[in-house]
Amino acid sequence: MANKILFVVCEHYVREAQAAIEAEQLDDAVVIGFPARCGRPPLTTEELTAKINALGNIDQVEVFGASCLTGIADFTSQDYKVHVHKRDQCFTLVADLSLINYCLKKGAYLATPGWLANWRTNIERLGLNQETASEMFAETTTGIVMLETGVNGHNPEHVKEFAEYVHRPFEIIHTGVSVLRLLFGKIALVRQMELQRKEAAKEIKEIRKQAATHAMAIDLLSNLAKIVTETEAVHAMLDVYTFLFAPQRLCYLSFQDGVPNKLWLKPEGLIDEAEQEALKEKLDALQENSGYTESGKGFYLRIVRRGEIRGVIALEDIALPEYLDQYLNLAFSIVDICELPIQNARKYEKLVRTQEMLRKANEDLYRLSTTDALTGIANRRAYDEYLEVEWKRMLRNNTPLSLIICDIDYFKKYNDRYGHKKGDICLHTVAQIIRKIALRPGDFVARYGGEEFVVVLPNTPTEGAFHLAEKIRMAVVQYNIPHEGSEIAPSVTLSLGIAELKPPFDAELTCTTLFRMADKALYQAKNEGRNRTIVWKGQAE
Repeated sequence: MANKILFVVCEHYVREAQAAIEAEQLDDAVVIGFPARCGRPPLTTEELTAKINALGNIDQVEVFGASCLTGIADFTSQDYKVHVHKRDQCFTLVADLSLINYCLKKGAYLATPGWLANWRTNIERLGLNQETASEMFAETTTGIVMLETGVNGHNPEHVKEFAEYVHRPFEIIHTGVSVLRLLFGKIALVRQMELQRKEAAKEIKEIRKQAATHAMAIDLLSNLAKIVTETEAVHAMLDVYTFLFAPQRLCYLSFQDGVPNKLWLKPEGLIDEAEQEALKEKLDALQENSGYTESGKGFYLRIVRRGEIRGVIALEDIALPEYLDQYLNLAFSIVDICELPIQNARKYEKLVRTQEMLRKANEDLYRLSTTDALTGIANRRAYDEYLEVEWKRMLRNNTPLSLIICDIDYFKKYNDRYGHKKGDICLHTVAQIIRKIALRPGDFVARYGGEEFVVVLPNTPTEGAFHLAEKIRMAVVQYNIPHEGSEIAPSVTLSLGIAELKPPFDAELTCTTLFRMADKALYQAKNEGRNRTIVWKGQAE
């Protein structure tokens, strides 16, 4: 039985992990859970080892968690390797970090479907009853947020029951299992590549050992090792047989996973498509591994390795048919050597495809980690990285760097009046308006947090930044998003703060200074009545 890869997660995430490996079609993967103790006490190496050993046939273990993994680290046993992936928050297994931080910042209590499915037991574990639980949640949270992964149809009922139990409002945010799919998929791709490398190395070693006995054909076959595509490998093999046996006609039927794939002819164009199909059927029907053609002037070979047919080669009207037996023996002695580059080329092309899939998975994972899930624009992490890069560029090129901070006026009242779902739509709309206006190369738009957005403007002085900020502010006004809770306008408006820095200046200043300056300008815009743009004219601090 082939060994498998084991994914170990908290018992609250087992269903999500199982859904992820099924969606990724990871047939060689299994999932188990460890007790959800949240680090009290942490999972121990002995406890984890006992769970792994109980399964058997495991050669790779990937453990995901947060505080519950404090007590263990990577280790290797006789049968398997254990990799421990410690995360700051276990919720990041199903949701983007910026979304989690946003929910925590507004005082929400996060819960997963797995925790909510047994919420009564979990409350009892905390030593709480309904009265004490209600008091605790009233003092510490603004509401309950369920990260809906979509793997249990009863999730909405559970969060509603729990919210009613602790007398708190609740909200459901749909996250799916895309984060786990990316994490597991990347690990599986790396594993697949490693297995392919080992298998390819093993087969190459075996064939090279056999090739040592065929010194007579080394010079002729030496160029085959340089070939990396299947088409080139097949043509090179046909050239070898043509040189050695001088047939009038040569054909090769390749197989893929035991099924006829493509018919190769030399010279080409001798027969039409119907005759080619008939020839493919004839070659596929051959049962013996070798034999002579009907004319008695040629022979065929079925290329079989490890019980699997790889191809059939047939030669007709060879130059010296009286040496047919010797030619057949010679063909037998080189058939594996000639076929090896074809299999290597297939494995190489498959490896290239796998590497491309891994590259794309890495890009998707990075894009997910730097994109705000709600608005579709860059998140706080991406902003911090970009601003640091542009700050260094500004110092190096002695060019101005401007920053705009945008804040939606009276957004809390908007949420209170229209609800959080409409509030999310409002945030997304405003973000897209800003992104459509800040279109110059280098302009960078991100959601800083809550209802605040930032626009980084490299090589842009105050005047240009002010012009762009006013375009953004007026565009939001013209979009006319109704806001009956606003104290300054009947629709959604923005307050904007601008700051600019250009060398030379005090060497102790950092990019954080630029943000503080823009933030002070934003504060001034709010104090002066909102729905306006203010440029910071004070000293850099």
